[in-house]
Amino acid sequence: MKRRITFIMIVLSFMSAMGSQAQQGDLPVLKGPYLGQKPPGLRPEVFAPGIVSKEGNQSHLFMAPDGSEIVYSEREPVNGRTRIISISYSGGAWADPAVLPFSEEYINNEPCLSPDGKRLFFVSNRPRSGKGEGEKLPDIWTVEKAAGKWSEPKNIGDPVNRLDIVVQPFYAVDDKLYFGGMAADGSARGIYFSRYAGGGFSEPEMLDGSLFGDASGPCVSPDNRALVVHSRRDGGFGSWDLYVSFKDAAGKWGRPVNLGNAVNTAEGEADASFSPDGRYFFFTRKDDIYWVSAKIIDALRPNDGIPSRTEAE
Repeated sequence: MKRRITFIMIVLSFMSAMGSQAQQGDLPVLKGPYLGQKPPGLRPEVFAPGIVSKEGNQSHLFMAPDGSEIVYSEREPVNGRTRIISISYSGGAWADPAVLPFSEEYINNEPCLSPDGKRLFFVSNRPRSGKGEGEKLPDIWTVEKAAGKWSEPKNIGDPVNRLDIVVQPFYAVDDKLYFGGMAADGSARGIYFSRYAGGGFSEPEMLDGSLFGDASGPCVSPDNRALVVHSRRDGGFGSWDLYVSFKDAAGKWGRPVNLGNAVNTAEGEADASFSPDGRYFFFTRKDDIYWVSAKIIDALRPNDGIPSRTEAE
């Protein structure tokens, strides 16, 4: 009886592996920018359905500035395991989505590419010692790309990870690392930023709590003039909504403005990012990644006389 059960298990495992391989092989050959997808207009569309947006949950999509790689996080529908996925471009075509090896173990989520595409920041509960059980509270980690490969993860350490809870990192073009943070008791909650210089990060500073105290998921546009967050504040469309704040002449972030029903719905929108050229805007709705023309954000910019990237085209 044991032999029969063992044989059945082996057959099922083999069939599962073959099915997985067939699924990968069934993907079409993808060529051109954005996985060969037709760019959207002012109405959000699912990004790369069946390739990126599929069963499970996908979020936090970023693209390398030279178009050579797309990364995002994915939570599997059955076991809930969260890993970081990469799709690389080489030889005129896109490869199949693949799990980045360092994200196979522990919880790894909320990836963010630096503007130059050479550093990847993410949140993980992997032990600081490098061995053993995962930490109760996650830290922000980073890997660096050299010779086309990502390095082993490195904890960015204090002072950023000194906060009890740190989530949703975003590395802006001016070398500021934005992230959500708070103490374990729920106090000091808000959006923080830390400057990177001389090989390390400065003491984190909190953005104005009256404007961003209830916000999460910071994302700064490539021109460094728009800050997008998500929030459940009153006056929204149901669940999480996306808001945009614009930088004034003094360099301060203004009051966040709801992106409106052209983007926000009762299903909940969050986890924003921009294409490297600033022309398109990505976000998560429910379990899928959507994209839309960034002109939808430009329409909300104050008339300060400074053209945006899409306006200058």
